Amino acid sequence: MSRRARIASLDLNLLVVLDELLRSQSTVVAAKRLGRAQSSVSHALGRLREVFGDPLFVRTGTALRPTSFAEELAAPLRAQLDALEQLLEPTAGVEPSRLERTFTLSAPDWAVVLMLPPLMARLRREAPGVDVVLRSFRMDVDRAVQSGEIDVALGVRFQPLSGLVMQRLLEEPFVCIAHRDHPDLGERITLDAYAAAAHVLVAPYELPGSPLDDELARLGHRRRVVLRVPHFSAALFVVAQTDLIATLPSSFVHATAPLLRLRVIEPPLAIPPFSFSCLFSATRRKDPAHVWLRRCISEICREIHAGTPRTVEGRPIDTIDR
Repeated sequence: MSRRARIASLDLNLLVVLDELLRSQSTVVAAKRLGRAQSSVSHALGRLREVFGDPLFVRTGTALRPTSFAEELAAPLRAQLDALEQLLEPTAGVEPSRLERTFTLSAPDWAVVLMLPPLMARLRREAPGVDVVLRSFRMDVDRAVQSGEIDVALGVRFQPLSGLVMQRLLEEPFVCIAHRDHPDLGERITLDAYAAAAHVLVAPYELPGSPLDDELARLGHRRRVVLRVPHFSAALFVVAQTDLIATLPSSFVHATAPLLRLRVIEPPLAIPPFSFSCLFSATRRKDPAHVWLRRCISEICREIHAGTPRTVEGRPIDTIDR
């Protein structure tokens, strides 16, 4: 039998039942959510076992536990059902004021601090029926987007997984920050002084090294990292109260630190700017509400980027025009 013939012979309702069973791991709960009798769901599970040649679920006490084969089906099944929903949905634009929907986002803390206030202000103004859930930013965020757990992830590094779309939002440069009265730093910083200083390194992915360290090594220098943290905001406050220095995204520094005793200095070496992007599932590419949300995020990024000073010249941050 050809693949087309196999698809034609398959009751697609069975896949809906399988998706719900993977979510609830209970025939009782799945039946309630699908508006069916429990016996109907149990019968569908029997047919699914025949189709896939696998038990799919094993009863453990009162719960149904998916087999490893069933767990592997979860993400691609959800993606295909989402694609089918998109095929059946109209592609017309959305009216934000009438939108009632919850979006799940994920982003590193510097992007959350920078973008969430203007995004929520815009949603409250234009789409008061929209709610937002913010998920922690973690190593497997790509797979969470792929499986549909997260609508949009914002960040720098993403895996090239199938079914995902990455949209570049902006190119972000770095600046160096230090306490305004740092005993060893003035208006500018030399490469030797920069390498000799005690550094805070932000490692959201908890990976060793960084492009900055690669560039230092190319120039024959090595810095000492005395503190490694996963959050940019932590680095900001540590630098404000110690003799440590940090190299952070420019927009984040200028938007969050005007009340801290910080000096912003151009780094003494060429650090390539990083591409800040949003990641979403290809199944949501034409979803009108999803398109509108991504447009809001993109416009907010452009506004933030346009309002960030391009030079700093070693001035205290609270004297820079914003």
